[in-house]
Amino acid sequence: MKIAVIGLNPGTAIYAQYLAKDGHEITILTESRGDAIIMDLLPHALLGIVNKELTKLFTRKYLEDVLGINILNVKLSAVTINGDKVLIMGKADDQDVGGKYDRVIVGSEALPRESSNCVSAYKVTLSSGDYVINGFDAGKNTELLMLTADLGGRAVTSSPTAIDGDVLKYLPINSNVESGTCVSTDYDVIKPSIGAAGSNWFIGRGFTLRDSLSGIEYMVNRDYQLIMMGKLLAMRDLGIIDSLPLMPRLEIGFSRNWSFLSIGLTHDELSTVFRDLSSSRVAYHSGETDIVAKVTYRGRKLLSLQILARGIKLLNWFSSIYSLIMLNGVAYLLLDMGYEVAFSTVRGLLEQLMLNIYNI
Repeated sequence: MKIAVIGLNPGTAIYAQYLAKDGHEITILTESRGDAIIMDLLPHALLGIVNKELTKLFTRKYLEDVLGINILNVKLSAVTINGDKVLIMGKADDQDVGGKYDRVIVGSEALPRESSNCVSAYKVTLSSGDYVINGFDAGKNTELLMLTADLGGRAVTSSPTAIDGDVLKYLPINSNVESGTCVSTDYDVIKPSIGAAGSNWFIGRGFTLRDSLSGIEYMVNRDYQLIMMGKLLAMRDLGIIDSLPLMPRLEIGFSRNWSFLSIGLTHDELSTVFRDLSSSRVAYHSGETDIVAKVTYRGRKLLSLQILARGIKLLNWFSSIYSLIMLNGVAYLLLDMGYEVAFSTVRGLLEQLMLNIYNI
C-alpha cells in the first residue's frame, strides 16, 4: 500500500514502523526536524529519572535510513487532506504530494507552550519547594503531584487530575501551599486541515475520541495512548485484527517511587452526565508496596478504573494495558502483569472490585 502519514508523534511513528517493515511505501509529512520523541518523558529526563535518550521512540535516521520511510518537512498548518490526496497549500497550484494514497493517517504534533506566568513542565527542572500546578493535561497534573512528593516538596492544583480525590489523598504530599512556582502542563497542538471526507484515521494529541466505557467524548492528551492507538491501527491494516475497538481514555504517570494507571473518565467528569454512580475502593499496604484501586460503575457497567501504587514501575503497566484495550467495552481485565510480586496483589484487589460491581 501507499500510505501518507501527516504529523510525526509516537502513535504515527509506531504505525509507520509496522507498515514500513511489512514493505509498504510510507511518506511522513512533519514540521519537526528532530527525532520522534515521547514528550511525556521530558520532565523525567530533566530530573534524571530516565536517560534523555529514552525520550526518543525512534531516531529520524532509523526511520529514514533503516526503514526507508520518506520524510518531508512542511508546515502542518499548510497541509490539507482532501480524501485520498495530500495538498500543500500556498504553493503554485497547491502542490499535490505524491498523488493518491491508499491510506491517509492524520496526526498532530505537540510543542511545550511558552507562558509568561508559568514555567513549562516539559522544560523546567523541579526541586524541593512549593509549586502551583496549572494546566489542562489531567494526567500530567497528577504526575507532577507525584514528582513533587518524591522531591520532598509541596504542591497544590485546582486543575483537573486523572485520579479522584479520595484516591489521590493516599499520595504522601503536603498540599498546604498558598503560593509558589507556577508550573504549566499546557502545550500547543499543530494539526493539518481536513478537506473532503475520506477514510482518514486520527492519531495525535488534541483529537476527540469517544470513551468506550462511558460513551462520553474526551480529548487525547497522552503519548502512551497514542502508542497503543498506533499499534492497534497497524494491526488492523496488516490484517491481524478485523476492526478497531473504541478506546477508553488511558492515563499513565510515574515518578521515582509512585505510578498510576487510570482508565476511563474520573468521577467528576462522569457525574456531569450520570447521577446514579457507584464506586468501590480497596487499599493494600506493606513495607514494600502501597496500592489503592478504585472502580466507578453504573448498575453493572464499569465506567472507570484507577490504580495508585508505590513500588510498581511504569513499564510494568505496559504488559497489561494492551490486553485491556483489546477487550473493547467489556469490563473484564486480562492481567498478566510481568515479574513483580506486587502484581499478584494488584490482581487480587481488582478481582475483588469486580466482584463488588456484580454483588458477588
